[in-house]
Amino acid sequence: MPLSLAESFRTATAVVAETTVERGGAALYGQMTDDELMASQAEIAAYRKQGERHAAWWAGEVAHRSRRELGHSGLAQANGFPTPEAMVQSEIGSTRTDAARLVAVGTMMAETEAADRLMRDDPGSPFAATPWLSPVARAVSRGALAVDAAEAIRKGLGVVDAGVPAEKLLAAAEFMVGEAAGMDADSLYRRARRLRDEMDQDGILRRAKTQHESRTFKIWRQADGMYRVLALLDPEDGLFVKNLYDQATSPRRGGPRFIDPAEQAQAEALENDERSTAQIAADALLALLRLGANADPGAIMIGRRSPAVRVMVTEETMNAHGGVGYLEGHPDPVPFETVERYLCESGHVGVKFDDDGQCINVGREQRRFTARQRIGLTVRDGGCRWPGCDKPASWTEAHHVEHWKRDDGPTDIALGILLCRFHHLLLHNNHWEIVPADGAYWLMPPATVDPAQTLRPMPSKSPMMLRTFGDAGSRPGGDPPGHMEGGVLAGAAAGPAAGPANYQSSG
Repeated sequence: MPLSLAESFRTATAVVAETTVERGGAALYGQMTDDELMASQAEIAAYRKQGERHAAWWAGEVAHRSRRELGHSGLAQANGFPTPEAMVQSEIGSTRTDAARLVAVGTMMAETEAADRLMRDDPGSPFAATPWLSPVARAVSRGALAVDAAEAIRKGLGVVDAGVPAEKLLAAAEFMVGEAAGMDADSLYRRARRLRDEMDQDGILRRAKTQHESRTFKIWRQADGMYRVLALLDPEDGLFVKNLYDQATSPRRGGPRFIDPAEQAQAEALENDERSTAQIAADALLALLRLGANADPGAIMIGRRSPAVRVMVTEETMNAHGGVGYLEGHPDPVPFETVERYLCESGHVGVKFDDDGQCINVGREQRRFTARQRIGLTVRDGGCRWPGCDKPASWTEAHHVEHWKRDDGPTDIALGILLCRFHHLLLHNNHWEIVPADGAYWLMPPATVDPAQTLRPMPSKSPMMLRTFGDAGSRPGGDPPGHMEGGVLAGAAAGPAAGPANYQSSG
């Protein structure tokens, strides 16, 4: 007699538990070599994916049996829970967010299965229709997509509205499922969000207005006499405050190293300051507020630059007097009205790019990259390009792909790349290498980490560059350059095809 579903889970869980009890959990993994430890992760991920897939199916059925029209006779309500999400959270001991995700993905899979059955059994029915999220649901059902990844795609693509009908979202969902291999949930959400923006230009302006209207600032006195502040800021104003915070505290928090003796002394003094990082940030904000009433904004400096926000826009958008731009350090586009305001207030700096998305060299015969080169690198890279790193451009250092001393490398933008302090030191100390090819960059690990030295993509973190030139050759799924022989590129894949672009950076 075949085992029931519950019995099958109990059997599998018991086998894993018995192994852990016999050998000890930490000891079990402590005895593994590095290769065995990394290889075991693939099996753990597969086991977890299977478990979460069934958890989503279960949560979806709980939601179905707790639907609103059932009233107090619904499963969750009858057990004392106001919503199915609350019941799922209680039963599995998860966070509210995790429970909501399981319910959303489980409901998505259940609706898709029901629609597929109706299409198969009665294709002529007026109710026979394919839910736009069906490609995502089917991918989860067959084990090709994790629950976290499915929810990231669902949230990133948004909902059906007048600007983006179901047919467009269905095509977008199919595209995202095809893109999902090798991407984590956060990356999938950003990619889906960017795809939604590309389909719904008017939605960008609506979102910007909604965000601005949601701004708030509250201050109140506590019982102990201290004042507490609560603020909610739109991306533009939030970036201004965040940049101020980063510039005031970065030496304490792993920001870029300084070369100028005066800046080195200032950073050393800050690191040795007896105040906490939070106190330093509070003092910097208050000092800026006290100065702000009478000072020239361009004269206020925190560290190496004034606390400002840059906006980036293509020359094509400028000439068309319509489209979108991007705030440096933020993934979402801003409407052209915001771009025009920045250009009116601050002017612009032009940065020219070639067909491969490479900034045309404005280099100098010196070791350090100039301020203008840093602008070009910031527009192109958008932050630290080490895979998986989310440090913004303001926290990065410019690395010579061809090392200045070892390779007599030039200070050219095409042979420069932004890395945060941690990854810059890691690259030099542990002998990683960066391989440029057709406007893309690839990371080659040392043989001690990967004997095959498989090249890893280093995608740009700039949403505007990704929007203009695409992801080809710079993300999982792109074509890497040819094999390496003695650290020399032996072949190269074709880069992304795109016309030359001019970018304007303002602020």
